[in-house]
Amino acid sequence: MYDLIDRIVALDIGGRGVAGLYQPARALVEGPICRAAAGTLADLKAGDRVFIVTGSLSRATVDNTIGENDGPIGVAALARAVTYGFNAIPIVLTDASIRGKVAKMVELAGPNVMTPEQAETAVQTPRFTAVAAVLGGEIDDAAARREAEALLDRFQPKVVISVERAGISADGTYRNALGQDYSEGRARLDHVVTDARARGIPTVGVGDGGNEIGFGAIREAVAQHVPHGEVLCAASATDIVLPAGVSNWGCYAIMAALAIMRRDASLAHTPALERRLIEASPMIGLIDGSSGKLEPTADGMGIDVHTGVVSMLAETVRRGLRA
Repeated sequence: MYDLIDRIVALDIGGRGVAGLYQPARALVEGPICRAAAGTLADLKAGDRVFIVTGSLSRATVDNTIGENDGPIGVAALARAVTYGFNAIPIVLTDASIRGKVAKMVELAGPNVMTPEQAETAVQTPRFTAVAAVLGGEIDDAAARREAEALLDRFQPKVVISVERAGISADGTYRNALGQDYSEGRARLDHVVTDARARGIPTVGVGDGGNEIGFGAIREAVAQHVPHGEVLCAASATDIVLPAGVSNWGCYAIMAALAIMRRDASLAHTPALERRLIEASPMIGLIDGSSGKLEPTADGMGIDVHTGVVSMLAETVRRGLRA
């Protein structure tokens, strides 16, 4: 079933070359990628912290408050699984300019967004409260390095997961899917991931274009299979790389694998919640990154495509639990 989950989310409907990244990414781990990624979360305890990095300022040269919904939607669902399933604390790291929008998306998935200190109090009380924190990062590189060190020292996360978060390329810039420089206004959250890996904290990179944090681990494959891959590939590597047709789907793969691993169907994503999040995204102010429009679509695909993928994953979970 884990293999099937991998294959479902690797569907390259957008024709972006993601299909060619799967085998190189799988070679980094033993067995299916979704199982390896879910394994980093399977033993969480109450109060454990999980860093989830996301946010794409896809039109920052116009306005750095314009962010896309691919990434925040999947992260919202994943944060829900972390708090609902384990009473752990998901701490979402994003750009300060879109922090409020990402926080609203997380809240729509079910967690109460609060300060990390409030979340730590909440998980210690007898009455359950679903929690999450959403923090904005530093743009200046030196400040971002200090911030990364302070965050890791303070929260000591069990795992750091990056989802649809562009990584610094070999020439020191951030590149979009067209290979264009779109560095302006972007928080340098790469340092959180690379510093975590240096400390031995498990790291996972989820993406759909090769320019995301973590995909430096399969640089040759990105250059070979992704248009402009040699230019846009992120330099940073993560322990686990999860390529998906849409980055949100990578989060759902982790959740589906986690549901089977923990024998708990409630950890998996649902079509109903997927529809709710996509429909809400334009009202929150998160665009479809492909079209640039405030419409209930993601990566140029309609709701039915995304709920269809989620439905296939949900059926895979049901069959996996029966087995």
